[in-house]
Amino acid sequence: MSGVTVVLDQLVAPVPGGIGRYATNIVRALAERDDCPRPLDGFVPRIGREAARRVDGLIPGLDSLTVSALPRPILARAWEHGLAVSTRPVTYSPSLFAPLSNHGHHVVTIHDAVPWTHPETLTGHGAAWHRAMGSRAARYADIIITPTDAVAEAVSRFLPLGERVRVIGGAPSANLVVPADSVARRDRLGVAGEYLAFVGTLEPRKGLDALLRALATEGSARLVVVGPSGWGDVSVTDLVAKTGIDPSRVLALGRLDDADLASVLSAATALVVPSIDEGFGLPVLEAMSLGVPVIHSVAPALLEVAGGHGIAVDVHSARGTIDLAEAITGLSDAQLRRDLASRGRARAAQFSWAASAERLAAILAELV
Repeated sequence: MSGVTVVLDQLVAPVPGGIGRYATNIVRALAERDDCPRPLDGFVPRIGREAARRVDGLIPGLDSLTVSALPRPILARAWEHGLAVSTRPVTYSPSLFAPLSNHGHHVVTIHDAVPWTHPETLTGHGAAWHRAMGSRAARYADIIITPTDAVAEAVSRFLPLGERVRVIGGAPSANLVVPADSVARRDRLGVAGEYLAFVGTLEPRKGLDALLRALATEGSARLVVVGPSGWGDVSVTDLVAKTGIDPSRVLALGRLDDADLASVLSAATALVVPSIDEGFGLPVLEAMSLGVPVIHSVAPALLEVAGGHGIAVDVHSARGTIDLAEAITGLSDAQLRRDLASRGRARAAQFSWAASAERLAAILAELV
């Protein structure tokens, strides 16, 4: 059996985001399987030795790690034009950062339809690059993976994918466990009392501005914001000033490791996911796995992942601000919170990285 080369660029990206979390967990779970194709070789853009050691630590089951001579921006541009592509027999790319060509077999993941459906929420360059790579995937990929049926349906409206699409979703990370010192961790971070949580990269499509407007209307709930800065100059401080909410009600923590994230998220009254669009919405399942109620927008992927076990609000409609504020106020009902927590745990238990890796291994077995 020939092996597989896995492109792990998102693990070394400036902002790994949800795709980096997806790639780390699914490749780690794949590497642990007895039916994992071997050798399983990682490939990353040019990085230093310390960063390479970190990748090895994240996925210890790799048989080798190849570091490109080209940095990520140049490699992205080259692959967009079919240059410097891999000559390896089978390549799996957990994102559209993929060495697509007519040589060998390619499995590519398209995580969302945002570059086609909501390009205004991305940079002009970013939207154009993703659309170009989507077209290359439609031309060269043997199998195209999406995280939800919603993304498969949406992307298929723009690209001729035919019967090549497979759906492999995400799951809560095994590392997302509430530590014994969670109270001390929250104290260190300045998190206390009752609060709502927002988890995600700070960028326009995540809808943080809509959530802050609703909170300004609602008038009392506090918000803890977890996530690194993305693009678009989305500043929590600026959004607070723009929406008029009392700054003392909003605490921005930036990126957290899994132990701190679990400590903060598990004690939240609810997670609010007000995104304009998503491909999967991993924080929804992560919150549910910890018994935290979830309020989410009606983005199709979020509806699919939550499966009716959260509170869905049409956040970006004319009544969105009012409806979101009412949903938040409604969480004062203790019985509702208990019901959502119980149903959410059951929903999250239906997803696992082991199951996702099993599906991925079967797909790769078709090609190696």
